[in-house]
Amino acid sequence: AGDGGHGGPEPPQAGVYTTVMLRNIPNKYTREMLIKQLSVDFNGLFDFMYLPIDFKNKCNVGYGFINFRTVEACDKFIKDFHGVDVRKCLPGLNSKKVVEVTPARVQGLSENVRRLRNSPVMNQLIDHPEWMPLLFNSSGEEEPFPNPDQPVPPVKARGRNREATNRDG
Repeated sequence: AGDGGHGGPEPPQAGVYTTVMLRNIPNKYTREMLIKQLSVDFNGLFDFMYLPIDFKNKCNVGYGFINFRTVEACDKFIKDFHGVDVRKCLPGLNSKKVVEVTPARVQGLSENVRRLRNSPVMNQLIDHPEWMPLLFNSSGEEEPFPNPDQPVPPVKARGRNREATNRDG
């Protein structure tokens, strides 16, 4: 079951998801720019937004996650943003990218919060409030992201010193 269609930017199936991954965000786009743009037509309709940051370069990694309160709001977002020129839907930077919207692997507000709040990445985010995931109430006002409720494991070093670890077989 499942068609696994990995062709071009085929829009995600409507009426199923509330959490999406927004791809091809210009790297210099800030969390505040994204919130401002989302708030134009979706103020109060999304309750979670996270724009992951490349800690070394201090810019976003090119994608973000948004959870909408309803599948209807999510569907409207997909229609408004999927396959659209970045300069139209995320104005402010001269990027030639085309935005893609895909269903996020983790669905729903509570599951996204649960997974992120105790994730190793929180060790770095806690010192940089401007990089933290954000929650929003139904009026579109920011609410603080909860702190970890258990000890957070350290971030595992990727690559360096561990190149061959999983390759020996």
